[in-house]
Amino acid sequence: MSKKTSLKQFLMKSGKFRRMQDCIESIISGKIYVNNEIINNPNYFFNPKKSLVKTENKKIKKARKLYFLMNKPAGYLSQKAESEKTIYDLLIKLHLSQEEIQSLSAVGRLDKDTEGLMIITNDGKLSDFIMHPKNEIIKRYNAVLENPAANDSLKLLEKGVIIEIDDAKYKTTKCRIKKVKENEVYISITEGKKRQIRKMFETVGNKVAYLKRVSIGGLALGNLKAGDIKEISRQEILEKLEI
Repeated sequence: MSKKTSLKQFLMKSGKFRRMQDCIESIISGKIYVNNEIINNPNYFFNPKKSLVKTENKKIKKARKLYFLMNKPAGYLSQKAESEKTIYDLLIKLHLSQEEIQSLSAVGRLDKDTEGLMIITNDGKLSDFIMHPKNEIIKRYNAVLENPAANDSLKLLEKGVIIEIDDAKYKTTKCRIKKVKENEVYISITEGKKRQIRKMFETVGNKVAYLKRVSIGGLALGNLKAGDIKEISRQEILEKLEI
């Protein structure tokens, strides 16, 4: 059975629009046709494989599937924004069409001050799989702390601690921490809550001064320099993540 999708989701995946709000406004204003019929409902569900979607007499189709690894530099947002530097500004260096660039999204986020490995793709199914907690894909980080890391504190963090996420209490799952210097560790987690690692260390009276994600499953930064992007195949991602 062919899978249906909403019109707004289809249009965003096509890369036709940069922002969801622009996409919705275009639909509501009657600029989008499905099988030669104007559709004003952004949540209209249809089968893309059996339908023709047009705007201004131009056929709209999904962008080809693209996969990239990026070494995110500090100072860049992971989400799309108008007023600050984002990782999407770095995608301009790729030889892609505007529609293809706009179809891409980061798999998960790194906060503005955090560096490191990110997967960039327009493959929604793969992105959802990597992000889903039940799949327990390990993300490994290098963290430099403001103060020496006490062994007792590290053991406590490995067992799970209570942090605050969006004004709600949340207990982190078990993780693994390897101490490499008095104030430097490698921490491996299967979650990805907002500023999770920074908040975890705050619960034991320490602060993260520097944070870098070095790997996602078997995908590693390698010699990828800050700000650099390289294309990768879907098959390589699947193999490295052992999917």
